[in-house]
Amino acid sequence: MDAKDILGLPKTPLPLTQEKKSRPQKDSQRKPDGISREVYALTGGLAPLMPSIDVAQLKRRIQSENEKITWQWLPFTNSARKDNLQLYHWVRVVNGVPPTGDYSFAKCNKSIDIVKYTDEEYEKYLTDPMWTKKETDQLFELCERFDLRFVVIADRFPSSRTVEELKDRYYSVARAIVIARAASPADVSGHPLVKEPYNVSQEIERKRALSMVLSQTKQQERKDAEVLAEAKRISESRMAARSVEESELPVTSNVGPEGTERTTVPVDSASPSSSVQFASANVTPPTSVAENATVTASLRLVYLIN
Repeated sequence: MDAKDILGLPKTPLPLTQEKKSRPQKDSQRKPDGISREVYALTGGLAPLMPSIDVAQLKRRIQSENEKITWQWLPFTNSARKDNLQLYHWVRVVNGVPPTGDYSFAKCNKSIDIVKYTDEEYEKYLTDPMWTKKETDQLFELCERFDLRFVVIADRFPSSRTVEELKDRYYSVARAIVIARAASPADVSGHPLVKEPYNVSQEIERKRALSMVLSQTKQQERKDAEVLAEAKRISESRMAARSVEESELPVTSNVGPEGTERTTVPVDSASPSSSVQFASANVTPPTSVAENATVTASLRLVYLIN
């Protein structure tokens, strides 16, 4: 007696074990040259983001037998400096002959051409009751020294002047000098200082608006998002209502004897008053201005509700 007899199960022979299906062997890919075995195992044969090239495959620079290269600690001067400071650096010397010429990084020194004025030009064109000649001279000296970095200039300026005041004074003086030295105003009409003068009030307003945006809290940002979403919903509903009204207008189209389409609107009578009504019906006021006004009023109402 076995377990099957106890449980009352029929005695059937066990099914034969199914033969394991043989998996198709993957095509073995040959590891490309120049890639280590570990890297190839990690990438799985995928193309690398950057080409991997064996250093041995690179073309080496053929060095002449008579060329002797050494590195020497030599002094140098920078033409961009005005104090003739002498420093040292390592230099590649070929056959004992050091390289000649200016310092390689001297070309990176860029300076701004600052407008200069004379005493006669100042008395004739540049007098300002809010500025003295001494302050103006100090401003232009700092502008030349710090390359019009007005934040640094405002920090170094002796008197208490804002950045906007310093900018306004510099650009107004430079603009007046450019116009005064020109043969005619048309000759300098395309100059950036003349074409786009500095607007101090606009700069102050821009910084004020930027400060308000940057100082907003998360709650204020959510309120602004809600107002914009409500404005979008109002404009979409108005556009949908206007499209429905336009689709419901009783407009019929007839073709005239010359083949041109004529649009007619049913009129009760042919009296002069009806013709006036017909003319007024065809002229529709510009909806953009009226819609903008209504949307603005709706925004104000939503803002007050919030």
